[in-house]
Amino acid sequence: MNPSHSNGPLDSRRNTFEESYFRTKDAELVDKLRKVFETTRNKEELSKATGINNQEVLDRLVASNVDGEMLTAFKLYPLVEIAWADGAFDGAERAAVMAAAIKHGVPAGSPVLNRLKDWLDRGPNEDTRAAWYMYAGELRNTLSPAELNTFREDLLTMARQVAEISGGVLGMFFNVSQNERTVLKDITAALTHTK
Repeated sequence: MNPSHSNGPLDSRRNTFEESYFRTKDAELVDKLRKVFETTRNKEELSKATGINNQEVLDRLVASNVDGEMLTAFKLYPLVEIAWADGAFDGAERAAVMAAAIKHGVPAGSPVLNRLKDWLDRGPNEDTRAAWYMYAGELRNTLSPAELNTFREDLLTMARQVAEISGGVLGMFFNVSQNERTVLKDITAALTHTK
């Protein structure tokens, strides 16, 4: 469906429902993950529990434990990877990533949205990528298979939307590049229970 096409009141009602749905899911996820992290509130304990020694990653995980806000940034970080999959990003990709964040209840001007904008401006980096994969590992250990499936499919839907916006060739949309397919495959693997 063309994103510029609107069905008026039906789209408005659907968007309101989706925003409410994702805010509720994010609140439930934050509460569940906060319980998991209750006994690992400082960097030393996190380092011992995870084997991670990178101070930036540990700082971000500690910040997530304190107030839960940065969990949303970690959740949405793969959108930065998709936006930059072909080596650069543009205004359409930025708009798609910001729209996804706001749809998931991230307020304009919030530290989470500012962090996401900062990641977009700087592009992906290994420390942030490592933090996200750590977060994905916690989700695999914490969420039930059904919860993990829902989380993964929501994230993949947003990532595909960003990829389709950036992958257009000669004005034709829905063309996802090989690099973007690789990122989508990595997201899928990171958020799938191993048997």
